[in-house]
Amino acid sequence: MKNIFEKIKKSASLPQLPQVMLQLIRACGQEKTDIDEVTQIICKDAALTAKLLAIIASPHVNLAKQVTTIKSAVVYLGLDTVRNIAISSSAMQFFKFSKVPDNFNINRFWYHSYKCAVLAQHIALEEKQANPDQYFLAGLLHDIGTLVLMATFPKEYKEIQARVNQGQNEFEAQADILKTDGPRVSAWLSNQWHLNPMISGAVGFLSPSPARIQEAPVHIKILFMANLMAEPESTNVTQDVLSLTDMPVAVLNDIAVQAENEVRQTAKSLNLDPGDSEQGYSLLADDIKNVSLCFGTLDNLLRAKDVPTVLETVQRGLEIIFHIPRIFFFLQDKERDLLTGTCAKEDRHHNIVTSIALAMNNNGSLIVKSVNTGKITTSIGQENLTLSDARIIRVLETPALYAIPILWHNGCSGAMVIGVDSDLAHTLDKNKTLMELFSRQAAICLENLNFHEAYARDISDKKMEAYATLTDKVVHEINNPVTIIKNYLETLKLQLPKKHPAQEDISVVKEEISRVSTLLDGLTAFSKPRVGEELETIDLNEMCRRVLAVLEKSILLPRQIRIQTDLDDALPKATLDSNGLKQVIINLVKNAAEALEKGDEIQFRTRLVPGSAKVLLDKKIKLPGVAQITIQDNGPGIPSHIRERLFEPYNSTKPYASNSGLGLSIVHSIVRKMQGRITCDSSRDKGTCFSILIPLSPDT
Repeated sequence: MKNIFEKIKKSASLPQLPQVMLQLIRACGQEKTDIDEVTQIICKDAALTAKLLAIIASPHVNLAKQVTTIKSAVVYLGLDTVRNIAISSSAMQFFKFSKVPDNFNINRFWYHSYKCAVLAQHIALEEKQANPDQYFLAGLLHDIGTLVLMATFPKEYKEIQARVNQGQNEFEAQADILKTDGPRVSAWLSNQWHLNPMISGAVGFLSPSPARIQEAPVHIKILFMANLMAEPESTNVTQDVLSLTDMPVAVLNDIAVQAENEVRQTAKSLNLDPGDSEQGYSLLADDIKNVSLCFGTLDNLLRAKDVPTVLETVQRGLEIIFHIPRIFFFLQDKERDLLTGTCAKEDRHHNIVTSIALAMNNNGSLIVKSVNTGKITTSIGQENLTLSDARIIRVLETPALYAIPILWHNGCSGAMVIGVDSDLAHTLDKNKTLMELFSRQAAICLENLNFHEAYARDISDKKMEAYATLTDKVVHEINNPVTIIKNYLETLKLQLPKKHPAQEDISVVKEEISRVSTLLDGLTAFSKPRVGEELETIDLNEMCRRVLAVLEKSILLPRQIRIQTDLDDALPKATLDSNGLKQVIINLVKNAAEALEKGDEIQFRTRLVPGSAKVLLDKKIKLPGVAQITIQDNGPGIPSHIRERLFEPYNSTKPYASNSGLGLSIVHSIVRKMQGRITCDSSRDKGTCFSILIPLSPDT
């Protein structure tokens, strides 16, 4: 068998990865990849270099500036995309065979491979496998080893086919004559390409009998079943299939019918001609190319740490595979019942798109309709478009829009809005399965990120609410005896002569009781902050200037601490509780000053959060957005043991100060009452930065 694989390696027909491609895949797969190393490898292959630069130079890719170097192309596309381009480029060589038997039907081969892929994916979903899309790729590539054997050993394969015509199993005939079979070659090639081990593990076990698969792992059984059921134009579920699973017969029958209909519809939409052998090669080549590129995107999605990265990954993947000119995203803001727009920062219309919002009750909008119904919508052939759709099409700079809902099992996160013409719309219609795959994965990633963020925020809020509730009860219970003690002390003081020795002791006790009352007042300010009682329309920047002027004279100048201000003129007037916000600013600046040394500096900034102000299309209403106030110092930072419980009561670096540990707790309570958020970023090297986000109400 070793000699067989050596001959396959030397075969001109083998779609093996050239040395450059192999080096590239290994370099991209390292935990810490050096961009310069990847660039040097790509420079060795002129064809690959041209391919990457051609993708980047495409007029469909909206870059702020032209990319003319290999290194910048690698940075833009991402290492996983570069890796998958290398894999898919090599896969394309499979379909340039010239030495296959005359009676070999490539179209039938395509039909079987594609159907096996669809079946494997559906069965994996039914079996609740973690990564059902990997089974699609395994099904698509499972028979590739047979093509390699045909191309490498054309004479021997004539004898194999003769035996098959006489009734022998094809894999057994391959093994008898070549001492190996198609599944082993498929598995070997998957390993050569460093594909997911699940793929090579599954495709390598297609030759044994069903009885020998009984004890195999579930991923092997799933692909084995899919291969048995993948006979073209057949929906039969044999006893061999049933013996490998506990799934009900009715479910398997439904899967078989659904898969056959799906593959038949795909073949019809592609105008598959059974007599055109070259067309079959092309179809399977396109499938493998697209799925290879798609899996690079899906892998990146799983590693995305924030919403912008998820959206950027989806956009890059769709640009590479379908040459899409422009993509906008409209994501659900459930609190305000809106769809808010966003797009890539490099897009020249980024500021316009991020200022757009659509009301969820705007039933005339095709984008809103896509989200509400969970179905793809397009403006092609539509008349009397709404103002919002017409304006978005103008910004897309294409004849029409194509809206794809970002769906997951519990709902819809928004929509991908693609600029299309009739040809691109037709291409997307033909590839709905792949588009829905992108949609599902993007939705799952977005919902996971939103869930974890909301969960962390909810835990923090509930913890602070519990502190506030407990504090309120404690204050109430303590206030009663404290009041009684104070009254008795006053009575006792009046009953004793003025020069009685106990008068001095009573004064000491009264001072301590007063100190207890002061502590209780601080706790009351934390548990029941007085916010929202006196709303007024103010110029936020002007209010900040006045507060900082007072703080500069009273606190900062005596300590010789400088304060630098950067106030955003774009902040609109807003209606809010100015006294509550003043208290927040005073506390934070005072805390920063107390942590600094002579000559240190505080930076105070305000800004309107980019993209937070929205124009509600069709209704012509402006939503004012969110104000951000940041207070940054260059001090020693907050110790980690304090930072972990920063806003909890009596958590302080000043244990002996009056009301120590309540200042930040009160600040947190006030900001929450204003429906805002406060966060802190602190380290020994960078100092401490508090960031406050306050939603603005319209000027009344």
